[in-house]
Amino acid sequence: MKYLPAILSTDHPGLSATERAYLAIKRRIIELDLAPGTQVTKTDLTRLTDAGTMPVREALTRLQRDGLVDVLPRSGYRILPVTLKGARDLCAFRRLLETEAAALAAERGCPQDDLARMEELLGQSYELRDTESIEAFLRATLEFDAIIADNCGNDRLARSVIQVFDELERVLRITLGSLPFSVSAAHQRRAVWEAVRDRDTVAARAAMDIRTRTSQQQIIDALAASPSIAEASITVFR
Repeated sequence: MKYLPAILSTDHPGLSATERAYLAIKRRIIELDLAPGTQVTKTDLTRLTDAGTMPVREALTRLQRDGLVDVLPRSGYRILPVTLKGARDLCAFRRLLETEAAALAAERGCPQDDLARMEELLGQSYELRDTESIEAFLRATLEFDAIIADNCGNDRLARSVIQVFDELERVLRITLGSLPFSVSAAHQRRAVWEAVRDRDTVAARAAMDIRTRTSQQQIIDALAASPSIAEASITVFR
């Protein structure tokens, strides 16, 4: 694929020290190794990433712009919490992008190899609180959607979809721990695949809209109601 979600991309040859530090810290935030609300110092992050002080400082400046960390005067940095408003806005933006990407991919048609891979990914499920199966499901879900974005024929749209996935991944990691596998959501993913396979633009747009709306509601409900909400340091802003 031309554009890969960060969860599927582990090889970063030829990057500067700052870029490597940025990606390393960002992955630790997204994967919840640095949990929302955690306080860290540049020294902590230098040890974690094996990077120098200057690359870590520059990486933290970028992460501030990304909305992932905040400066604590004379105390270091804080990993910013997820908020309901932020999650809702992100999911709504995802829906706008992915419905268009699905319609375009259906219109253009996907290679048979991609369709076969998507169908294979549809078989992935997970068990509640089983971190290994949740990780596999998360990778499969994001790869499924990335294949659609990769086939939409619009590079700017595809890049935007992948950027949203990288932000969405942290939210999904928080919510999937308390959200049982949904058979109906699996049927919705299959409906998207069938519409793209059949090159039915209208059906692809409608199926992706239903799927992403359902996903948004599940995510918001899980963030608001899960017993782990305090542990995840979720800030509730209505």
